[in-house]
Amino acid sequence: MKEKYYSIKRKQILRIVFVLGALIIVASLILSSIKVDSKSDINTKYREQKDENFRKSIKSPIKDKEAFTGLSYFDYSEKYRVNAFSTFTNDSQLISMPRTDGKRSFYIPFAKASFKINDTLQTLMMYRLPDDIQNKPVLFIPFTDASNENETYKGGRYLDVELKNNKAIVIDFNYAYNPFCVYNYQYTCPIPPAENKLDVPIYAGEKKYTQAH
Repeated sequence: MKEKYYSIKRKQILRIVFVLGALIIVASLILSSIKVDSKSDINTKYREQKDENFRKSIKSPIKDKEAFTGLSYFDYSEKYRVNAFSTFTNDSQLISMPRTDGKRSFYIPFAKASFKINDTLQTLMMYRLPDDIQNKPVLFIPFTDASNENETYKGGRYLDVELKNNKAIVIDFNYAYNPFCVYNYQYTCPIPPAENKLDVPIYAGEKKYTQAH
C-alpha cells in the first residue's frame, strides 16, 4: 500500500513541477512584454516552450519523444479569457476525487468561480492541495465541457489559476491542458467532478492528443 501511495505521490509531484514550470514561463513572457505585444503572442510562446519541454525534459510524460511533433491547440481567443468572481468556501474539509485507476486524490474546495460565456452564467469549483499553505495558492480547476469527446479529450481538461486578489480572478481557457494520462497510460489522473461540468463548449486550449502513446 505504501508503495502505491508513494507512486501516486511521485506522479502528483511531477505534475506540480510541470505546473510551476508553466506558470514561470507565462510570468517570464509577461515580464518581457516589450518584445511580446499581445496576450495571443504570449500564449503562442508558452505553447512553443511547452512543446519543447515535452520533447526534451526527462520529466515529460511523452514516451516516444523522437516521434513527438507537438500538441494540438485551438486558436487563441479573447472570448475564452473571462473575468470571474470568486466566492470562498471557508471550508477546510478534504474531499476525495476519484482517479482514472480507481484510486483517489484529496483536495480542499477553495472557492467557486462565477463567470459568463455565451451570455450564460457558469460556475467552476477551484481546489487547492492540502499541503499548499501559501496565502495565494495555485488553484486547480478540473473541468468538462460540451466539446469533450469530439474536439477535446473525453475525460475533460485542467486549468491552473493564480489567485492574485480576494475576489476577482481571470480564468484563461486558452491555457486549458490535457491530463498526463492522455499522453502516457502509466499516469493516473483526477477525474473532474460533476459540479465542474460546463454546459457550453470551450473551444480553447488543448485539443485531443492523437499521436501514439
